[in-house]
Amino acid sequence: MDISVPVPVFEYPEGLPLKAIMYNLKISTVIRKKMRLAGKYSMIKFDTDFPKPSVKFPRQVLVKSIMAGICASDIHQIDVDISYSASILARKDNPFPLGHEVVGIVEEIGSEVTGLKVGDRVTHSPIASCEAYGFEYCRNCREGRPEVCQAIAGIGDGSELEDKYGGRFKFGGFGSGGFSEYFVTYEDQLRKIPEQLPDEIAILAEPLAVAIHAVKRRYPSDSDTVLVIGAGIIGLMIIRAIRGLGSKCRLIALARYPFQEEAARRLGADDVISTMKLDLLYQNIENLTGGQLVKPAIGKRILYGSGADIIFDSVGSDSTLDDALHLVRNNGTVVIVGMGFGVTKKTDWALGMYKELDILCSMMHGKEEHNGKSLDTFDLAFDLMNADQSCLKGLVTHIFGIDQYRTAFSVASKKSENKTIKVAFRFE
Repeated sequence: MDISVPVPVFEYPEGLPLKAIMYNLKISTVIRKKMRLAGKYSMIKFDTDFPKPSVKFPRQVLVKSIMAGICASDIHQIDVDISYSASILARKDNPFPLGHEVVGIVEEIGSEVTGLKVGDRVTHSPIASCEAYGFEYCRNCREGRPEVCQAIAGIGDGSELEDKYGGRFKFGGFGSGGFSEYFVTYEDQLRKIPEQLPDEIAILAEPLAVAIHAVKRRYPSDSDTVLVIGAGIIGLMIIRAIRGLGSKCRLIALARYPFQEEAARRLGADDVISTMKLDLLYQNIENLTGGQLVKPAIGKRILYGSGADIIFDSVGSDSTLDDALHLVRNNGTVVIVGMGFGVTKKTDWALGMYKELDILCSMMHGKEEHNGKSLDTFDLAFDLMNADQSCLKGLVTHIFGIDQYRTAFSVASKKSENKTIKVAFRFE
């Protein structure tokens, strides 16, 4: 049964109280949550009297939200099952509205904004790098890696401009705000959406950009055998990125549910394994890759010698990381994309040594070399969307009004019973 609720779009009269889902990062609440003494939604508050934000700096832009997608990282933040290390990258203003997968309309621009105008339809990157603030580029930005810019942790260039933003460690953090009717961000974080892309497709630009960045970390050759662990939205976007960027590799996907299997095949997977029985899963990978399973004295069998050339782990849990190390071939590559882990307790990292593996990690999106040019992954995402919209239709499976946030988060968390791929809010 489809429990999504289509919501019509209309203009709010000026002065009407606004709505937002606010995240409040309080250590006391985190501790209570970890001890299971706090309620499921204790980290957030549904604010029905949210003040309309304003542009304070010349590079900022006020955006009116149209749609906002729920990311797995939003659920991780609400459930507080993300690494404590992430706190160094958290926003410094608190509380703040969640939501970074956004389609919105530019309503106001700062005096130094040159690439956007009022009325532009935009999507949003949560990365505010040196370019966004106007700082002299840090080493990472000079190397074309803004996704790991030091400004995210609140480290500027030591100039007076840094003080204007509040001083060292007083600004930065991954930007968000899409779970509110209006949010303020920097021009460099916004990308104009091509006119031919409907909102329900454009809302996938950010997760597709994430996937493209991950695939570019270790782009598969046509002769490679690739395993994608997980067929949630990021796993599916990795499949689309591999095919859209042109690789003809053999592509195997691990999917839990039949509706995920159908989507994985439609997006380009050659084989899909849906069994949750570990022995059968390992046997299927052995058969498909021509490897040899070897039984250690204690523990799971290990695929040794041949196996998957590259594994993209879009889940990133303790157990999937362990499976990736067991199933990748000797001298193969594991690209960790999912963030379902913190400090691992079960992953046998020694396999990385025994097989001499390359372990790569991919976070967010950035600049990539493609066909001899340096391109933003959002631009590449739009190119892939324009090339074939049809394969992306229907991936937004549920749409809710912001008032229905509890149902929306529940549906996003319970994929099996709701046949959930991507849940989004549509603002009235």
